[in-house]
Amino acid sequence: MKKAKPKLPYSFIYDLTRLSQGALKQVFESAYEARLHKILSSNAKRLVKTLKIDQATGLNLTDAITLVEDLIEVQAANKLQREEFEEAERKALLLPHCARSRMDRHCMADFDADVPTYNCQSCRDYCIINKATALGKAEGYDVYVVPGGACAEKILKDRKYEGVVGVACGMELKMGLPLLKKLGIPGQGIFLTKNGCSNTNFNLQSLESIL
Repeated sequence: MKKAKPKLPYSFIYDLTRLSQGALKQVFESAYEARLHKILSSNAKRLVKTLKIDQATGLNLTDAITLVEDLIEVQAANKLQREEFEEAERKALLLPHCARSRMDRHCMADFDADVPTYNCQSCRDYCIINKATALGKAEGYDVYVVPGGACAEKILKDRKYEGVVGVACGMELKMGLPLLKKLGIPGQGIFLTKNGCSNTNFNLQSLESIL
């Protein structure tokens, strides 16, 4: 029997590493300026066309606009919650397990179902999860490598954190905003620059600046 493929938050695969940092910065600056949800869609459409994001990523126009809308909303939430987040003392860093460099028997991370999290064993220097884990711990964060949103929700409910940084695709970050509001936890989101079931990626410099 074939193993079922995990369902992705998006119906499409994107890779924003093809975009320049200047283009991404323009998207995020627009996020804070836009603020109003009424103009979110038209603003996203303008950005996609101006920066040719659909062409750079290979996405159709509709998917590219959806992606940019989500990134704008997450960035706006980051700005709004930043001050309260900085005042928090006990914080968690939630990393996506799909960004592990080798999601097979070569990855030495062990899974603790009680938490639930993968425990990074620092087996490969080049692994972005290894680097992000070290970065988070150095800044005083409790670090978790989670398989999905349900695991993240359990950790936040059980462990009573005062602040959280999450790394995920834009849609998952956006879907997490109501949960953070319900729990009264200020958060910061780092979007995946490349999504998928494996070999996903994110910007370590962006993570470092938020921590």
